[in-house]
Amino acid sequence: MSERPAVTVRNATPADTKPLSESLARAFYDDPVFTHFLPDDATRLKKLESVMRVLFKLGLPHGACYTTGNYESITLWRPPNGWHVPFSAYITNGPALLSAFGGGIFRVLSTMDMMEKVHPHEPHWYLQTIGTDPKFQGKGYGGVIMRDRLAAVDAAHQPCYLESSKETNIPIYQSFGFRLTGEMQVPDGPKIWPMWRDARA
Repeated sequence: MSERPAVTVRNATPADTKPLSESLARAFYDDPVFTHFLPDDATRLKKLESVMRVLFKLGLPHGACYTTGNYESITLWRPPNGWHVPFSAYITNGPALLSAFGGGIFRVLSTMDMMEKVHPHEPHWYLQTIGTDPKFQGKGYGGVIMRDRLAAVDAAHQPCYLESSKETNIPIYQSFGFRLTGEMQVPDGPKIWPMWRDARA
């Protein structure tokens, strides 16, 4: 078992946008859902950087985006009652999303609508994104950044929610106390697994 790296976790700021987005793009390069929507291996990385920039930009106002010291692992959280992304945000960021997904943007929005319909409405922390740069995977960075936020969430006795886009990640999330609550099928694409973590007393 890998020893936990001696790293710090800090709030990400706008100054982190470029390296943070690049690290998340590398982390999600082989993600089944993004591979489905961005099938061209040659262009996927740059397009993912644009998508991650948008996600980070939308998450920043909540003050719950975190990174390890050298962007090994990153999490984008949304606080209770703040998980929903208003349609106006998609309009504002339309050019970047359209540039990334092209004509597939409508399939992407349809999938997001499907995910929102099953999203729980009980107040909770939403782990929208967690990613570890491939060259640091398996070295404990993801565990460090996950435990950092979960400790604060547990201290506040609040539940958490996430969607796993990789079946192989389900046991990892289960080890942190998340449990499966169902599954979603992307039309003509992969599955997505919603997972819930009860509040700790």
